[in-house]
Amino acid sequence: MAPHPHHSPSRDQKLDDAGADRPRVSASDPVGRFHVARQRGGRPIALSAWRITTADLAVADAVGGLYGGVPQLLDTGDEHVVEVLTRHDHISVLLGGCGAVSLRMVMRGAGETFHVCDGTRLLEPRGARGSLCGCPASLADRKGAAQAGRGPTPEVRIGFRLADLPELGVFDLVSTSWELAAELPELAAALDTAAVPVVGVLRYGLVEFTTRSGIAVSYRRPIVEVGRTQVLVRDAVRLAA
Repeated sequence: MAPHPHHSPSRDQKLDDAGADRPRVSASDPVGRFHVARQRGGRPIALSAWRITTADLAVADAVGGLYGGVPQLLDTGDEHVVEVLTRHDHISVLLGGCGAVSLRMVMRGAGETFHVCDGTRLLEPRGARGSLCGCPASLADRKGAAQAGRGPTPEVRIGFRLADLPELGVFDLVSTSWELAAELPELAAALDTAAVPVVGVLRYGLVEFTTRSGIAVSYRRPIVEVGRTQVLVRDAVRLAA
């Protein structure tokens, strides 16, 4: 008998989308955010194309006109957030050099963020800023500590403009993927040596494989392509089928 289909969202995805539908609060904030999933009943659900959220209805109308999808107001309490479920799984973007990507290590618990570092020194809490964070030097050891509940997880941010409508403003993608964190130096180097802005493609890819026990698994992941550089991000919802 074939295994019964079930959702198996990754921990990375839960962190990635948990607070991602917040509105823009200042001029320096991104005008919108790209997502690999949406929340339903407190659980992340994979889609077949990019989901974009914004606090600006004009931005929502513009991306809906470009990539399909009807802007819908989300019920987020006092905050006004509009989502667009696009019909595109790949979108051309403009990246502003190596400064378009960043990585920090974050540890959360009980609804609070109590450790933020750059892998070497603390960034938060403010009173300890600049102190050695105590994280292992290698990303593999950091991952082991995080999986044991003793260390932070990565938070990668990628900022970009839409190649089809750059004047709309800067969007971002936030990922807690260890794979993206590991590939970030290569991506940053490619951006650093290329002419600015760098033309790239943000893909919403599907990965499928079968486990040793015979269970078919599939999940969605963002793929950032810049020239021949391809960074695979495994921070999507995993589905067992």
